[in-house]
Amino acid sequence: IWWVVSGTEDLILTIGAINSDFNTGGFSYKTSQLNTIDFHSTHIAVRYSEYPGVHMRGVLRKIIGKVDHKQLSPVPGPIAKNKFPENEDNVPTITQAWIWPKIGEFLKEKDIVVTETGTADFGILETKFPKAVTAISQVLWGSIGYSVGACQGAALAARDMDEKRRTILFVGDGSFQLTAQELNFGFVICNEGYTIERFIHGFDATYNDIATWSFKDLVKVFGAKEGTYKTYQIKTKEEVKKIFGDEDFTAADTLQFVEIYIPKDDAPRALKLTAEAAATKNRS
Repeated sequence: IWWVVSGTEDLILTIGAINSDFNTGGFSYKTSQLNTIDFHSTHIAVRYSEYPGVHMRGVLRKIIGKVDHKQLSPVPGPIAKNKFPENEDNVPTITQAWIWPKIGEFLKEKDIVVTETGTADFGILETKFPKAVTAISQVLWGSIGYSVGACQGAALAARDMDEKRRTILFVGDGSFQLTAQELNFGFVICNEGYTIERFIHGFDATYNDIATWSFKDLVKVFGAKEGTYKTYQIKTKEEVKKIFGDEDFTAADTLQFVEIYIPKDDAPRALKLTAEAAATKNRS
């Protein structure tokens, strides 16, 4: 993630940076390689010269030892505001702009939150986390479906460490269909297909559609015993508020699986901006 303060820096140090489309906001960064040093695990690049075998760990240790921290000016970070649009028009439909800040009210300290490549990865940027929440996300390879198994692994790791933490998954319906057998506590965003692909290319193309599944019935299909799980189908804002305010639901003492329905022509603001940049790049 690039965050350039002014664009007039004397020296830029990047640590493990991979300048892919998603990592750079559609290659929107304006920095020059002439005043950049890139640190990687197996090599270091100074301007346009690459030094193989020079590892970042040793070099960074020496830099830290030489830098006078008192001479560094602190840079304020962005302030997250956990606000969501009020339902003043009495429209019950769940929207992307409304749901993600609302999720911040549902999360608890030390939760583990796993977000899928696509809608969830961009939507979660609008969610304010409580203290000590662990976020698991990846967009580098665009590997849809990864999050379902990743959530299972995170939950097992937390259990092995004897930590009582909720592990919560947010995944799109299309991505979930690739790795559904790893089903666990999560929210499946039911919006009729590959939303991010619709906004990049082919909004109404059939290749961005998916078959309609009865997702919540999969819990039973995969052998869960009656009384060991709960399933929900959420289609309105009031239903969201109801389950988020339900103490049994927030306690998460059993496997819980939620279908949450959002219109297919809706997307998080960050996704729309990124998709627009990607589409423009593809046309150039």
